[in-house]
Amino acid sequence: MKDRDRKKLIVGREAVTRLLQKLEDAAIEASELFEQWAHRRPYRLDPEDRLAEERLAQQRAFRQRTKYLRRKKLIKTKRTEVGLFYELTQEGRVELFERLVKQRRKLPEGEVCLVMYDVPIEGNLGRDALRYFLKRVGFRQAQKSVWQTDRDVVSEVQKFVRSAKIQKWVDVYLAKKM
Repeated sequence: MKDRDRKKLIVGREAVTRLLQKLEDAAIEASELFEQWAHRRPYRLDPEDRLAEERLAQQRAFRQRTKYLRRKKLIKTKRTEVGLFYELTQEGRVELFERLVKQRRKLPEGEVCLVMYDVPIEGNLGRDALRYFLKRVGFRQAQKSVWQTDRDVVSEVQKFVRSAKIQKWVDVYLAKKM
């Protein structure tokens, strides 16, 4: 793969991650979301026609990214009399968690993030969701109910645990190996 193509791919992934982050909290109208996305970097002082071409290229790129996100079922759209709204799906939330976790910095040598759980039988769905999430974001199983990673992801895991409503059975630690 050429260096230029690799850079485009990285920029595309970052743009998708930023779109997912903007949609994380609430549904956003399509025009408002595009405006936020289009102004992610300041415009250079160029002639008017160049600005118009750049704006058109940004709109195309935005439409491509949102089309990709809809096709992957990471976002859903709602059409109202006011306009088109984008909303993050549950799969989109998991994908966003995964992308954010993979971007997190590695912990210093000898430190790990540990997740330990003991979920009772009535919490099977929450336990399965937690295991699936931990595997998907790169945790390794240390023991039966103990998972570890070398990334600083404590806040993301705690947020997931709260959303799955299993916080009373799950502990998350930053630990130093001896």
